[in-house]
Amino acid sequence: MNRVLVLAAALAALGPVGCGGGGEAPAGADALVIYSAHSDETITEFTGAFTAWYRQETGRDVKVSWPDPGGGGSFMLKRLEDKFRAGRFDVDLAFGGGAIFDRMRQLGMLEPYRLPEAVLSAIPPRIAGQPVYDPEGHWYGVAVSTFGLIYNKTVLADKGLPEVKDWESLADPRFLGLVGAGDASKSGSVRKAYEIVLQAYGYEKGMSILVRTAANAREFYSTSSDIPRNCAKGFLAAGPCIDFYAFRQMRSEGGERLGFVAPSGLTVINADPVAILKNAPHRAVAEKFVEFVMRPEGQRLWTLPAGAPGGPRKFTLERLAVLPAAYRDAGGRALPTHLDPFAVKPADFYDGEKENARQTVLADYLRVALVENHEALRRAWKALIEAGLPADRLAELTRPLVSGEEMLRLGREVWSPVLAADGASAEEKDRLTRQEEARQRRQSDLQTQWSTTLRKRYLDLAK
Repeated sequence: MNRVLVLAAALAALGPVGCGGGGEAPAGADALVIYSAHSDETITEFTGAFTAWYRQETGRDVKVSWPDPGGGGSFMLKRLEDKFRAGRFDVDLAFGGGAIFDRMRQLGMLEPYRLPEAVLSAIPPRIAGQPVYDPEGHWYGVAVSTFGLIYNKTVLADKGLPEVKDWESLADPRFLGLVGAGDASKSGSVRKAYEIVLQAYGYEKGMSILVRTAANAREFYSTSSDIPRNCAKGFLAAGPCIDFYAFRQMRSEGGERLGFVAPSGLTVINADPVAILKNAPHRAVAEKFVEFVMRPEGQRLWTLPAGAPGGPRKFTLERLAVLPAAYRDAGGRALPTHLDPFAVKPADFYDGEKENARQTVLADYLRVALVENHEALRRAWKALIEAGLPADRLAELTRPLVSGEEMLRLGREVWSPVLAADGASAEEKDRLTRQEEARQRRQSDLQTQWSTTLRKRYLDLAK
């Protein structure tokens, strides 16, 4: 079922909530168009709450549309880049997707908006050392999350597998065929988890962990929520998972068999933002949405259980709000959290600028190295396990084709789109178009080269 039909059904179940989600807009209603990486449950709750709040604030109705970008945060970024290159400015807001917002800011795809001072002053500028909002107002983190590993205790016991403690657990050869993995080129939270591994262990060792984890993978999933679902069914022993997906799954059928661990000193807290896109067709309404999600009325949707006054109407979202008042002023009705985000110590190992510089090239490299060549990689890994994991061959299997420094250079020079500035002449646009086409050819050629080289390496090792 596509997103429009899911939202229409969910909103119908909620009853009258103003307009939004796929129904007909009242005559003269304002409009808002949002690309989102959030779940349908989250979108349903924010649609209903925002339309009611907007009517109360402005005396007007609003129709909120949520076109499906077709995937997670990484895929949403690519769709928006394509729109901007083509000069199509038909989306007002990006809502959810993690670190892609810094990338969009660097590419000039966002327009700053400063929240009213009474709203902004209540929000901490940093949580656990990570920024909650852009100082210039290009984006605002509406919630924060931690990254860790979900595991099935029953599968671990039945298979005689060791305790899942940290990211290296997923690379253990005893987990062959029992690990859940995601495609970093489609899911922003999966890419974030892999970036955390690279920075927590160092690029070389981190890449070795990622390659062995992929070799252990039962299959690759397009969205990060697929991993906890399949872990609950017993298809997987463990996999990387964002905290709220894990805890939501632990409340569902089979959840008593699940556990979740955020490895101490080896993970970070991450803000999940909202931002107004450049040339937003409904800028004034977009500003009201940003204000709403950062006010107590929006923040309480994350922290209160479904049915609580001021909380979500049908779906318990169980996210970590960024507004302290969302916990403090809930009158004991707030959900118990698995951690206090405001008490978490900063992750000193993590460099957000490095993440932003290489996030798109890293996602494509991992897709080519791990997803497209998964069968050849798995054959090589099984052969090495059967041979007793000789150190020289294991090093050959996991050695990255691209160094950490080269990854950063490619991110700057080859994976950064060439966009024409506003007001550029026709001649300048033609020149930049040719430059962009050459960049895309270079990017494609490199990916083909990587794929061919790695496939040969894996198949040679399998022999």
